[in-house]
Amino acid sequence: MPEAYRSQFNAKNVRFSMRDHLMMIEVDNDYAQATITTHGASVLSYVPKNQPDGAQDLLWVSSSAVFNGQKAVRGGIPVCWPWFGKAKSAGLPAHGFVRNLVWHLDHVADLESGVTEVVLICDADEHTLAIWPHQFHLQLRIEIGEKLILSLTTTNLNDHDLEITEALHTYFNVADPRGLVIHGLEGSTHLDKLNEQAPAEIQQEPVMLHPPMDSVYLNQSGDVILDDSGHQRRILIENRQTTSAVVWNPGPEIVKGFDDIPDDGWLQFACVESGNVLNNAVIVPAEQKHTFSVMLSALPV
Repeated sequence: MPEAYRSQFNAKNVRFSMRDHLMMIEVDNDYAQATITTHGASVLSYVPKNQPDGAQDLLWVSSSAVFNGQKAVRGGIPVCWPWFGKAKSAGLPAHGFVRNLVWHLDHVADLESGVTEVVLICDADEHTLAIWPHQFHLQLRIEIGEKLILSLTTTNLNDHDLEITEALHTYFNVADPRGLVIHGLEGSTHLDKLNEQAPAEIQQEPVMLHPPMDSVYLNQSGDVILDDSGHQRRILIENRQTTSAVVWNPGPEIVKGFDDIPDDGWLQFACVESGNVLNNAVIVPAEQKHTFSVMLSALPV
């Protein structure tokens, strides 16, 4: 498979390889190094070259992650679509189905700016129609430069409207998630998913992560900043056309239920996810498109 793409795409900053059963797209340009897999169109690594603390990856991938194609790789930036969280129907996978499909590599290019552009696409087929009976075209455009930019575009190919929820489930590599301060969620509506009986509350202060934590922030807009002081950086999340954020870390007990996260793996990451979830569902009109974008970068403390 890599040989076919090498002949099709002539980008000097890109190479193709295999890891176990998954194809990897490896980017190394003047701005950053990055790794993407066509399985789930997941970005697995992004290391900007202008960081204050050297070559620290912005993203985390579990040392126990599997690359056999049977499940999504644990870590990086999985794509949750066309639903986020539990499916409405029993027996369907959580967080949708596209994160465990092999996407088609549609386009690779070294732009004049020095940025490398990678475009992956996913279309409805017999398998997806059996799970979700709607025609669609899904595109993820990834730009690797001073910032990592991901733009997810849903095209509704039906003669009826589509309701979707969606998110980029980003696992950030942080020095220590305990007490991690997250700015930019103030004013949103906080839902504590670990305590479904807790009432919804307006978030008044910056969020301090105390694992275990699984919190949804609805009606959220604007930039989000993680104070990753142990790595001498702040992680900036710039969102476009998103109305929700999710903060998740399983903590020391819940993590034991994951066979693809080591028992101490929870100490290495914080998930801060961007998208449109729960009551912030998106309606895509018939034969129309919807795009949301996330831009990630590292800033000095």
